[in-house]
Amino acid sequence: MITPSARDFIRSKGIDVQIEGNGLQDLHKTTFSSAAQSLSRGYQPKPTEESKSHQGTQAQTTATNMTTGTNALARTKTIVSTTPMAAPPTPAGVKPEHMTHLRAGELVTKTHPVIAYRGQLDLFQGDLVEAQCYFQQAGEETLIQHLEEISALCRQLMVSEVKQEPFQWSTLLGLSPEELRERSHHPKKYFGIDHTPLSYTHGPIVARLHRLRAKSREVELYANRAFTDEKGECSRTDLIQALNRLSSAFYILACEVRSRMTQEGQNQAKKETQRESQQDSLKEAPVKRVAVGISNRHIHLSKTDLEALFGASYTLTVQKELSQPGQFAAEETVSLIGPKGRLEKVRVLGPVRKNTQVEISVTDCFKLGVKPVIRDSGQHEGTPGLKIEGPAGTVELTSGVIVASRHIHLHPEDAREWCLKDGDRICVKVESPRPITYEDVLIRVSDQYQKELHLDLDEANAALIEATSQGILLGV
Repeated sequence: MITPSARDFIRSKGIDVQIEGNGLQDLHKTTFSSAAQSLSRGYQPKPTEESKSHQGTQAQTTATNMTTGTNALARTKTIVSTTPMAAPPTPAGVKPEHMTHLRAGELVTKTHPVIAYRGQLDLFQGDLVEAQCYFQQAGEETLIQHLEEISALCRQLMVSEVKQEPFQWSTLLGLSPEELRERSHHPKKYFGIDHTPLSYTHGPIVARLHRLRAKSREVELYANRAFTDEKGECSRTDLIQALNRLSSAFYILACEVRSRMTQEGQNQAKKETQRESQQDSLKEAPVKRVAVGISNRHIHLSKTDLEALFGASYTLTVQKELSQPGQFAAEETVSLIGPKGRLEKVRVLGPVRKNTQVEISVTDCFKLGVKPVIRDSGQHEGTPGLKIEGPAGTVELTSGVIVASRHIHLHPEDAREWCLKDGDRICVKVESPRPITYEDVLIRVSDQYQKELHLDLDEANAALIEATSQGILLGV
């Protein structure tokens, strides 16, 4: 007779057990099977030469007992071979396909509750990775990081269970177990939303989070089946608690997303209301029109740089008056030289200014190899420089090369009529064969100005500006 504990001990040492006259022992059952049954299952370990010899001796002993008239069944002997089994003789001899290791040296069927729990935890981690891919496409970087933290917790759950170690954790998503429970039970207090049934109106991101929450609850159920006995006593309350709080974490994430989307929706609705209000006020108010002037590349020179380029005591020669009073285009031109190229015959505008300023388009910047920097006139901080070449010399400009901000010149009377002041920024729609609405248009007010919208050559070309084109003010 072999007791179950003795059988397990012998098997753990890798020893082959045979019963004389009764075939091979089925190592994975608590009873013995006949030789025919064992062979029909495909359990046929290859005997060693020593075991073959031993079996021959056993057969001879049995035959002798039978010929002497002794009761063979009563004299059946249990023979334990101390010769270790081959390593391993066949895969079926080591571990049948329907079984797996629960722990080292402990085989169980794959339907064992703990194995089922491990499988569900693996499946859940796969769902987490799939959700991270989805959130990446949706641009939800914060959610991706939260799921990465949850994945790390799930991996530690697996390690703690397999090694039979206590599972310890302090926070998840920056919240303690008590805080997770508190927030998941009172979403109105913490997120400004009520408990509501899941709905498609909440959007696909919230739906995916609720799906992960449901899956975490399923993993928790499998854990309860694995670690709770018939008397209701649980051996791994640490794992159960963590899984329970995991479902709370997903509900909190869903509430946060819903709260954010609700706020974004309210803000959007507010913007739409404001836009409609502005449009209504514009419809009621008289249309504010302004002529459009195109500003090609040009340069304003200081007195010092003018003399360096054209000679001592040099004065500019007026070619034509410009639309703004007191401003003129001069006969003189210069060359602009950058790291990658140069521009010839760039017009000088007068009169001279305190500081030299070069105004070019973005296209010109690319040709010269300088960084395009948009600035209001006179704001040179952080702007690039270049080399200026004139008939009498050159000037190395360290700053002052700008792409001029689009702007409107207004006389104080026009500004008062339109309820605008110097420094305001408005939207202007340009009427042309290719209408464009320009935002962030600067208002410049002076008693030396005449009402006119100034665009650079790139902006004018984009809108196909014509001589008759006008701008319509849409609002501040």
